[in-house]
Amino acid sequence: MHSKFYRFFFRVATSVSLLISVPLWAGFSEQQSLFMDIEKSLKRGNTDLYQEHRPSLKGYPLRDYLDYLHLITRFDDTEQSDINQFVVRHPGLPQSKQLQYRWLSSLAKNKRWDEYLQAYENMDIDGGRYQCLKGVALFQLGQEADAWKEAQSLWLVGKSQNKACDPLFANWKEAGMLTQSLSVTRFWMAVSEGNTTLARYIDRRISQPKYKESTQLFWRIHKKPQLLTSTPLLNGSLEHHRTIILHGVKRLSSRDKNKALDVWLKLRNKYPFQPKQIASMDRRLAMKFAKNFTDNAEAQIARIDPSYEITEVTEWRIRLALSKEDWDSVLNLIQELPFKKQQDNRWVYWQSVAQLKANGSLNPFATVVSKSNDEKQRLYSSDALSELSQGRSFYSFLVADLSKQPFQMNHVDASYGDADLNRLESKHQGFARIKEWLDLDRVHNAQSELNLITPKLTLHERKLLPYLAQRMDWHHQAIMSAARESLWNDLDLRFPNPQSQLFSKHAKKRQLDYPWVVSIARQESAFNVRARSYVGARGLMQLMPATAKQAAKKAHIRYKKVSDLYHADTNIALGTTHLAWLLKRFENNKVFATAAYNAGSGAVKRWLRDRGDLPLDIWIETIPYDETRHYVQNVLAFRVIYSQRNNQVVRMFSPTEAASLSLAPVRSPLIVQRSD
Repeated sequence: MHSKFYRFFFRVATSVSLLISVPLWAGFSEQQSLFMDIEKSLKRGNTDLYQEHRPSLKGYPLRDYLDYLHLITRFDDTEQSDINQFVVRHPGLPQSKQLQYRWLSSLAKNKRWDEYLQAYENMDIDGGRYQCLKGVALFQLGQEADAWKEAQSLWLVGKSQNKACDPLFANWKEAGMLTQSLSVTRFWMAVSEGNTTLARYIDRRISQPKYKESTQLFWRIHKKPQLLTSTPLLNGSLEHHRTIILHGVKRLSSRDKNKALDVWLKLRNKYPFQPKQIASMDRRLAMKFAKNFTDNAEAQIARIDPSYEITEVTEWRIRLALSKEDWDSVLNLIQELPFKKQQDNRWVYWQSVAQLKANGSLNPFATVVSKSNDEKQRLYSSDALSELSQGRSFYSFLVADLSKQPFQMNHVDASYGDADLNRLESKHQGFARIKEWLDLDRVHNAQSELNLITPKLTLHERKLLPYLAQRMDWHHQAIMSAARESLWNDLDLRFPNPQSQLFSKHAKKRQLDYPWVVSIARQESAFNVRARSYVGARGLMQLMPATAKQAAKKAHIRYKKVSDLYHADTNIALGTTHLAWLLKRFENNKVFATAAYNAGSGAVKRWLRDRGDLPLDIWIETIPYDETRHYVQNVLAFRVIYSQRNNQVVRMFSPTEAASLSLAPVRSPLIVQRSD
């Protein structure tokens, strides 16, 4: 009697709660509010609200998601047929795959091993954890031979396996199935993948002298890679010499790259290394010299690649020549690049600059009337620069800036109409769910839906996808999809400004150039408010929590927790504060401040100390971090584009910055003297 009363009371209470909760979901429709109420109750394990109000959501795109939540709350009363039926009914629903994973985990947790095996074999399941549980199930059901096959397959990898494998491995080892040979095989697999922690763990199980000799040698070289210089150490017929040498040379190159190169050149022809191994180590060592700008870098690289076979290394040899302003070497090295690579804007620019500099031209954009050989060369360079200035890239804008020519946007309007987008949207139910997830600010769910839809699209439909994302105000996805489909010329698509008022407000408050701030955010996150990098940077301007905390303290901005960085207003406020601090630190030089926003002020100070007296365009070209060099060039070019789209007259460089470029009529070196 009491239980019936309480059930009745709860149903009335939840119904009343529903009625009063709808206004609480500010900015959402009645159906959206009902959806979120039911979702919340299901996640708490209560199904009453779902059962009572599910019919009210007929036709609502996300009702299937609630069906999924309802099903996983009652696994104790669920059969395999229920799972199969849901998956068949919802083949395009991301949660169908999640349901299968959850179902397998539930079966394993409740030791329903026979059902687990049947379910596993009938599902398209990825992931080591579930294969581990399959092995456990086989063992528990007495199918030991099959269980040991699974165990061996899972064991022979160069990485640590999921903890779900531990019981299987324990039983496998206890049965005496783990042999010395298998342990040795995994040891070298781990070493090849750079997993020395796992290799050390595996080595404890290796005891036979014929195997131990090799592993002990490995650890000696690992600890003291300079022992590679001792030829007798590598005599004999020990296996895995190639792996030991490659590992040792890598370790040694971090301590003494000159010695590492001597060892490598001595040993690379002595042992039967694979071509890929030689190419990889050659590149690694060459880059060590190039990116450190050592005095002997070119000479050492020439020992590695005398025939200019590694294109990336040749490009860095050009940068080394640029850092010395050795224009003849720049010209000669560019000729060593593959012809197609020579046509890149980057090398067209530097070839033209080098030709002009080598010929002593002070004004490359002046009209030349006479036709001496030097003047013809100058004309050729000027023509190449003039043609380059008609493009839309960092180097094109750089030339346009120098020649005081207007920037060319070369915008091409979309060739698709609403009818095309409507047809695509109606073809896949997932798009309706995407729109709803975006309305609810659940970008992760929207992305999961799109990941399932994209492989099903035709080539033509994939070209439409960025425009559909744009119509949904999903600007981050529009930008990323446009890049994947090489839709480079539709600037409306590629350069939106969805938070224009916030950027304008905070740029003005910090006295920053508005297009510059927008360009930083465009490069950092492509306007994904929920963006999070692998190192933990968050939000529109990709702030690290520690940086955000410092900025908040400096500017007295309210910042309590890391999740605040996903709020656009807070993120932009903190990001512009940090950017303003960097700009002041680097004496109002946007180039250096931009580089510091990406690489950190310490790295930029070091580069300025080493090469701060170089022309600014050479300094940018010789940034050692590939990501930062690309970042700086993109931000500078994006700033021009956003300025033009905002009807602002702008040059890419300030007068002071422009005066320090290679082709400036009277160059003024730019050295930042400011200290911490």
